[in-house]
Amino acid sequence: MFITIIVFILILGFLVLVHEFGHFYTAKKMGMDVEEFGLGFPPKIYSKKFDNTEYSINAIPIGGFVKIKGEDGNSTQEEGSFSSKPAWQRVVVLVAGVFMNALTGWALLSILFMFGAPVELTDDINEKYISDRSIVIAEVIENSPASEAGLEIGDIIIGVAGNTVANIDEFQQFVASKENEDTRLTYKRDKEQTTVTLAPRILKDIEPDRAIIGIAPTELGTVQYPIHKALVAGAQSGYNYSARILSVLADIVKDAWNRQPVAQSVGGPIAIAVITSDVLDMGFAQLIIFIAVLSLNFAVINILPFPALDGGRLIFVIAEKLRGKPSRQIVEAWFHRVGFILLILLMIAVTYRDIARFGGRIWNAVIG
Repeated sequence: MFITIIVFILILGFLVLVHEFGHFYTAKKMGMDVEEFGLGFPPKIYSKKFDNTEYSINAIPIGGFVKIKGEDGNSTQEEGSFSSKPAWQRVVVLVAGVFMNALTGWALLSILFMFGAPVELTDDINEKYISDRSIVIAEVIENSPASEAGLEIGDIIIGVAGNTVANIDEFQQFVASKENEDTRLTYKRDKEQTTVTLAPRILKDIEPDRAIIGIAPTELGTVQYPIHKALVAGAQSGYNYSARILSVLADIVKDAWNRQPVAQSVGGPIAIAVITSDVLDMGFAQLIIFIAVLSLNFAVINILPFPALDGGRLIFVIAEKLRGKPSRQIVEAWFHRVGFILLILLMIAVTYRDIARFGGRIWNAVIG
């Protein structure tokens, strides 16, 4: 539990540092006065001023901020103010945090591909780059031999009837040949190997022509590329993850619009901490993927045109350029203020749901 909390804080701190450094660095380069660079949210624990910027460490370790002079619309005529700079410079500063998170996600995935990334194997991956193949359960059908035997998503198939299986086709053919016969299946879960007995059978609604055990298998392997291919693979993987994140966000908006329950995949800091615990058990490679995906989440969410986020602030800069005059300061201030309140309320609601979902598991970890 203690290690999980430390790793969780370090991961969030790292991703926030990367994001805010993007704002900080570009603001300095554009001649803006950065008044404070803070890790975490107040109350303040420690601070030190250097080169006209106060650097602070705060008590709530799940965020961070960069305070730039005039970013609230004030001091429009003062030198060094965010508001006094040309629109293009403000756009650069606003998107810099998003860019840094996207860059971090890409860099981590690329490095992983250089040293060996666990991925789902497809026909377009050259065989010479693949090692450590395994067949993993991606889905378990209800009321099937697999579900009755207790198999779960994520279990790794080791062998059937004492024989190892090289690929999915070979596995499925062997299973089909054992129709209604008690067959031993060996799998690995959480580093523990288990053998169960089940009888493959025809499930008419799923596969009417051959016997199955009722799983959707997928083939995983470790893929290691040379540097130039790893950079391309990292970019492609980052794009796929980002597209998936956008798809989930679109589903959330759709569910909210239709007054449907929000998907269980939505989570806050508590859910991230719980996932961190699971990922630590899965190994270093999965931890790197988790950090990369979390960084891409930061990038996608922050660029959304929502008040108080970078995308929301970007709207006002673009509107100013199109209209030829700045927005009214009070309107922009209230826009972001209301947005911030909504984000806090959303965070409270998500945290409450996370406690309901994971409270028992967290309590068991604490007393254990």
